[in-house]
Amino acid sequence: MRKIWLPLLSSVGTMALLYWIGNLFNVSLFRFSFVLNEPLENGVFFDANIAILPIVIGLVVGFIVERRVKARSN
Repeated sequence: MRKIWLPLLSSVGTMALLYWIGNLFNVSLFRFSFVLNEPLENGVFFDANIAILPIVIGLVVGFIVERRVKARSN
């Protein structure tokens, strides 16, 4: 059970922490912003700026944690 949850939680936690730091300190490499503008005739117009770097770093952290958990269990 630990083999699945620990890497997943560390990956998601790292992503959330980096997005929070990006929004708090206005770092564009770590920002997540979603702006909903006025409705138009054809639908709702919105703007989403999502940085990819926290996702990549989170996946790398999850991979490293998974390898460490597997190494310690053997």
